[in-house]
Amino acid sequence: MGSTLLEYDNIPWPTLYRISVDAVYDRLARLGHKPPEREALHERFQNLLDRRRARIHNGHHEYHIGDLLRTLAQANGTRLRRGELSALCDAYYAPITRAVSAYPDARPTLARLHGAGYTIGLLSNTCFRAADHQYDLERFGLWPFFSATFFTSNGRYRKPHPEPFREICRRLSVSPKRCLYIGDRQKEDVQGPQGVGMQAVLVRRPHRKYEPGLTQCAEVTTLLELIDRIPLD
Repeated sequence: MGSTLLEYDNIPWPTLYRISVDAVYDRLARLGHKPPEREALHERFQNLLDRRRARIHNGHHEYHIGDLLRTLAQANGTRLRRGELSALCDAYYAPITRAVSAYPDARPTLARLHGAGYTIGLLSNTCFRAADHQYDLERFGLWPFFSATFFTSNGRYRKPHPEPFREICRRLSVSPKRCLYIGDRQKEDVQGPQGVGMQAVLVRRPHRKYEPGLTQCAEVTTLLELIDRIPLD
């Protein structure tokens, strides 16, 4: 989803992290809690994030932003009341959803493929809530094209672990061998699906670094190029 259909890198992620943590700080204060100094909160958040990234690196284990924010609050002795964790998740994601944009060819491409009778699924690595991404996809008019979705925050693993690919196939009721996976990362979106028997197409994005010889698959530079690669009749 990210860097394939939607662009989340309009603002660098380190900058977005700070904006989001500031929003969490303000929400904690409005809820009547006493957060630590802003820089202390930023430092604790970064430490927690680094630990979770280590788990991703070591075994492709996913994490959920809600768990991270709960731990962040508890580290300061803050005991969240009912509904407050959801409010913190809202606050954290709000700057991200304001920054995201859709690639201009995303909707036309999905519309052409959907109109040609293809069943379209969406699999995305994310620590955020499925509802957050559904909102983004709905506001850009992309949500109706998907017959099934799976966001890894609802599971244990993230791509390129095989389990997320198997899960989206289960939700689509289709064999991996009948799937064509499209994405912009070599390991997650080419090696991952190929490992479970899917074909893959790599969407090369200018801001992404690619390792020569790492993957063997069809490649495009825009989504609309798929229309010339996939039979529509």
